[in-house]
Amino acid sequence: MDGGFFEKSRRRRGFEVARGFEGKVLHMPQRATPGSGGYDFWPLEEVVLKPGESHAFYTGIKAYMPENEILLINIRSSYGINHAIELCNEQGWIDSDYYANKDNDGMIVIKVKNSGSQPFTFKKEEPFAQGLFISYHVTDDDCPRLPRRDGGLGHSSAQRQPSLK
Repeated sequence: MDGGFFEKSRRRRGFEVARGFEGKVLHMPQRATPGSGGYDFWPLEEVVLKPGESHAFYTGIKAYMPENEILLINIRSSYGINHAIELCNEQGWIDSDYYANKDNDGMIVIKVKNSGSQPFTFKKEEPFAQGLFISYHVTDDDCPRLPRRDGGLGHSSAQRQPSLK
């Protein structure tokens, strides 16, 4: 068994620095207050987005969690409400088996777009997105022999073969 997976199985959920980002991550995701549900993510770089532009933030962070959980990624509400900043994919879903995948080690990528009319600056000192761990359930007739993930972004849907039964 892979050492990373074995270590993950002893812990419940959390964040780690992804391979290749050691020493580059300034802030690990954390909640702002005891009542906060989401874990704040900070950019690794300062970026200015002009209206209509998008940018993919490579966070250098990966998340581990039990098989029946996902990590939902959203833009901070104040960025959307006050500055018309939005996620390019509306909402990010990080699956439990994305952790330590062979393509990118499970590093979370958050792509945003400036839908507003003014340039917006993402600062390294200000969190821009939040992650929320959510449990989910499967159906009684869920397929027990689904293939294991074989890579990073987009690989879970690429492996699925629809059943026409």
